[in-house]
Amino acid sequence: MHKSNKTSNLLRQEGNDFYKKREFFQALLKYNQSLCYAESESENLGLAYANRSAVYFEIKLYDQSLNNIVLAEKNFYPKENLSILYQRRLKCEEFTRNESKKYVQNYFKLSLPTNKKLPFVASCLKIENSKKYGRHIITTTDLSVGDIIAVDKSFCSIPISESQFVKVSELNIYQRCNNCMKSSRLNMIPCQNCCYAMFCSQECYEFAMKYFHQYECPVITDILKSGSVNMSLRIFFISLALFGDSINCLKNFYEENKKNSKNIFDFDFSTTKSVENMLIMKLKCLLSLSKSSKQYQLAYQKTILNNHSTLHSMYVENKDFIHDFIQDLCQISDHNFHGIFSSNLDTKIFDNSNLKSLQEPIGSGSFLFTSLINHSCTPNILRVCLDGEMCLVVCRKIEKDSQIYDCYKNNFLMERRERRQNILYQHFNFNCDCEACFNDWPTLKELIINDMKLMKYAKKINDELIESLKTSSKLTNSFKKCKDILQENFKKYPSMELCLIEKSYVTFLLKLAANHISLF
Repeated sequence: MHKSNKTSNLLRQEGNDFYKKREFFQALLKYNQSLCYAESESENLGLAYANRSAVYFEIKLYDQSLNNIVLAEKNFYPKENLSILYQRRLKCEEFTRNESKKYVQNYFKLSLPTNKKLPFVASCLKIENSKKYGRHIITTTDLSVGDIIAVDKSFCSIPISESQFVKVSELNIYQRCNNCMKSSRLNMIPCQNCCYAMFCSQECYEFAMKYFHQYECPVITDILKSGSVNMSLRIFFISLALFGDSINCLKNFYEENKKNSKNIFDFDFSTTKSVENMLIMKLKCLLSLSKSSKQYQLAYQKTILNNHSTLHSMYVENKDFIHDFIQDLCQISDHNFHGIFSSNLDTKIFDNSNLKSLQEPIGSGSFLFTSLINHSCTPNILRVCLDGEMCLVVCRKIEKDSQIYDCYKNNFLMERRERRQNILYQHFNFNCDCEACFNDWPTLKELIINDMKLMKYAKKINDELIESLKTSSKLTNSFKKCKDILQENFKKYPSMELCLIEKSYVTFLLKLAANHISLF
């Protein structure tokens, strides 16, 4: 689909209909689509930005409203209507002057001293290697429930779209930055060439154009149909761009590093280096990660590259290497890439009765530190995705010298041991002997009650769960109470009452993350 002012007009009118009904989230989505379809240097760009500024004004996001007024003025907004923007600008500036700045606590930041070379990882975490566990992460100090031990930024991430492989809103690509996955309250700019990519800032747009979108843009419709394989293609494109489109330089790099054993702890990410050097360090770390033995057919990748207007010749001349490189990336992705989940940005959809709306799939990413963490069916951390970053939050007390554990599939509360182990072996080729598997812990329904007083509280907090999610103060208080109970009673785990409280704790944590990026 090419840029079309006719389509852009229709989408803007749909947005206007939502605006009149005060359905502002849907209005913003339509205005974003309208921006993406607007032809270059057409007034449709200015009109969509102006209408977006009106939405932000109505929901009292005056800085965003002012930002869109500027964008409208720069993008061919009709001169005869500029007085409308001028009046709105005056009101925004007045409200901004008189508005008291709200302090919003950022819970999702490192709560411990940071590693000097890895400023996104707590200094108490270190990597160890053993025959049984391979590379794994341990803590050199006790960790408490609620501690945030890492805020991992992806080497590469990508928003997912509706395909034969996954069910997701077709409008997901108009809600997330195509580079960093931020939602930015839907305040994004479109690609100037295609209709299917938006960016949270000019910086992200320029980065994307330099490292991958220049290649993706001509074949974006085919890539969107290809499901998760577009991650391997994107990393191939980034790698190619890193070496100035020289396939020979990329070959040499690959041969030198495909069997390297370096991990993220071997590099220094604390100093300001060039973007290229940072990406090369991350690519080296990526190539050292474990791989599955699965052989991919690469049908989508082969078709996309073979039909590519600028890469066709290079692909035909270097098929064997490119296939090997992308095959490696796909095999690495099997064991190491993570789904990115988020709350639905439309808060009207989250009615507090469907808690699944707190964890909807929106993308996929390569998180190089998180990939070093081993699996347990009774994990002691929880992954919380927040605008493209992966926050690792302690959910059970972790004692000094203990291993950090993630959960790759369903935990012991949800499925019996035999089923869990079959799935893990099928996907990751290992037999799990975690505490839950070794002791064959029962599922949640089968657990016994050890403390009737705590059980009454677990039932009470579950009964009041919906009410607790409605206001910030109730949410914070309930979260803290659950956190303290889990910390103080960790030796009684697992019991029905503690596992129920842990479930509530996780829900409160996800709602805190949802509030952090909430539009309204």
